[in-house]
Amino acid sequence: MEQEIRIIPTCCNACGGQTGVLAHVKAGKVVKLEPNSENPIGVANTYEEFITEKTRGARMCPKGLCAIKQLDDPDRLTRPRRRKGENAWEELGWDDALDLAAEKLAKLKADYGPEALLWFSEDHSFTHIQQDFCLAFGTPNYLNHSNLCDAARKAGFKLTLGDERPIADIAKAKYILAFGWNPLAATKWAYLPAAFMKAIEGGAKLVVIDPVFTATAAKATEWVPIRPGTDGVLALAMGHVIVEEQLYDQSFIENWSVGFPQYQEFVADKTPRWAEEITGIPAATIVRLARELAGTKPAVADAWSGVSHYANGTEASRAIAMLLGLTGQIDGPGMMLLPERIQPGHRAPLAEWPRILAPRVDGLGTKYPFAHKSGVYVEAREAMLTGHPYQPKGAVFVFQNFVMSMPNINKSAKALKNMDFVMVIDPYMSETALEADLVIPGTHFLERYDLTANWVAFPSISLRQPVVEPREGVRPEYEFIMALANRMGLPGFNPGYQTLLDAELKSSIGLGLEELKALPGAVWNQGPTRYYKYREKGFATPSGKFEFASQSMQEVGLSPLPDLSDLEPPGNAEYPLAVINWKCSEHTHSRTHNNPWLMEMEGGNPLYMHTQRAAMLGLKDGDRVVVESRFDSREAVLKVTPEIHPQVVGMSHGFGHWGLGRVARDKGTAVNHFYEGKADKISGQAILKEGWVKVCKVEDKDGRNSL
Repeated sequence: MEQEIRIIPTCCNACGGQTGVLAHVKAGKVVKLEPNSENPIGVANTYEEFITEKTRGARMCPKGLCAIKQLDDPDRLTRPRRRKGENAWEELGWDDALDLAAEKLAKLKADYGPEALLWFSEDHSFTHIQQDFCLAFGTPNYLNHSNLCDAARKAGFKLTLGDERPIADIAKAKYILAFGWNPLAATKWAYLPAAFMKAIEGGAKLVVIDPVFTATAAKATEWVPIRPGTDGVLALAMGHVIVEEQLYDQSFIENWSVGFPQYQEFVADKTPRWAEEITGIPAATIVRLARELAGTKPAVADAWSGVSHYANGTEASRAIAMLLGLTGQIDGPGMMLLPERIQPGHRAPLAEWPRILAPRVDGLGTKYPFAHKSGVYVEAREAMLTGHPYQPKGAVFVFQNFVMSMPNINKSAKALKNMDFVMVIDPYMSETALEADLVIPGTHFLERYDLTANWVAFPSISLRQPVVEPREGVRPEYEFIMALANRMGLPGFNPGYQTLLDAELKSSIGLGLEELKALPGAVWNQGPTRYYKYREKGFATPSGKFEFASQSMQEVGLSPLPDLSDLEPPGNAEYPLAVINWKCSEHTHSRTHNNPWLMEMEGGNPLYMHTQRAAMLGLKDGDRVVVESRFDSREAVLKVTPEIHPQVVGMSHGFGHWGLGRVARDKGTAVNHFYEGKADKISGQAILKEGWVKVCKVEDKDGRNSL
């Protein structure tokens, strides 16, 4: 008799978006994935729209739909491994791996102090238990992936309007100004593409500000190619026009803002003509965009990594956020919303855990005054290399490909060689795992538990639950971490992981784990979306108002108004081309590239170069070229196209593996070879898009015909 198919709700983790998933399971195998319409991430970000739209079904992106292929990937790790020499490994049993990890970490703590351990994790997977381990061990140095994502945007928006991740209500907007944001390919949340298309079909004007003609630009009313890193300059010039022509929302400014007179004086000389010289955008276009934004309601101006991954990322984000204050377009339908979220409650530190006195190694809150709690990866790496402010001696990486994901790949690999002990927990032998002393197999997201507070404009918590048993020989990461803590005698890790999740839920929403499982789609939603909440309680800033001039910045000796001078100087005769990177819809960071289905759809990352530039250099489409910066050089395949700024070259990131697996290996070019490896001085955001290169044919490596 044919076995029945069970349908189990869970959450995708092919990227950080956490789309709701229904897994169809037959005879212990996942045979199909489809979106879960009870989870708003695949439907809509406002409650009323979610209730209306969910009957039509939800959405998933290619990464989630194809994730099933990696469950039985033959390149997945199934046994712990320890290094036996250069490129030589020995498989271990789980008890032996726990013994070795406990021994090495105990010795590190005894010899150098607990702060000598750095711990890096992904930001959407069992983070609380990892933070607890660090606290119980005694290290202050827990870091996670957010520092490589939107830390500068978080800082810029929080300093200005008090919320580190406001969410645009795209579907209801009539005017959308997207700075460095490509949600139709870099689909953070699966509802976003449909929201954009709904707005466009409803008559909204979409303007995309980006050096590249992205998938989102292809659907836009207008694409405005801009010189990389100058988005903040454009925003200030638009502010100049809005102030000069008195197009601003006087009521909002008088009642709900501080610092407007200072801002007014600050932008007095930030004219469109001034901005044209820097951005490359005609002054007349800048004037028109300012008038359109100020004259259309409701409207959204938003910015993501295409703005924040530069040395002035925080300040550019502040400048863009100020357009919202000028026009009063905050927390109403079709505007930038201040989301009400309820996070699963993280237990308080136990009294038995040590009091941590050592400072953080990465300058969070000191050198980088407005760094996100995820830490400062670049600064932690500098400590590994230099011993300042003190020398780390060990590092643990959980689902983090530190070597590939950081700007300046060679520097990251060198930093790991300075460690006495490196442990990696990952489903694959990633480039970081290849540098480790001990590698622990990780799970597929369909094999483990977790909770996620959904990024929508109303409280929503969903459950990730295992739909199949972990692959034979693999244990969930949280079980290994808790077993390691117990092996080392650290208190507070005896309850099972599900018991901890149950307590987290009860402390936040009053429901337990089994009750959450029993809800439709295993999702707890609480409506309605509430608008204009600042009219009740103000903004979460020091002044309680929207801050054109930041009190917090002024208190630490920084400019209260956006200072956009901190940007790498333009390219010179030797390295004249800006090199940038972007996401494609088929891949996430550097972790999906061993999936044959996804690689069949997008199996490489050619170097985009403008048609005019290629003609100047005598290069043609498909040429094999050398891309060289001050820090490294690599070969790439050229794509000649008008769909990029003439002074810019670029490629999608995440390719160029020499580890991970057979499908991923030797496909494309790793763009992080070309960057210096710095951090935004305010937020600590890793600078992942700011660099300069020259390009020449492979046969012209001596520099002839290069530019």
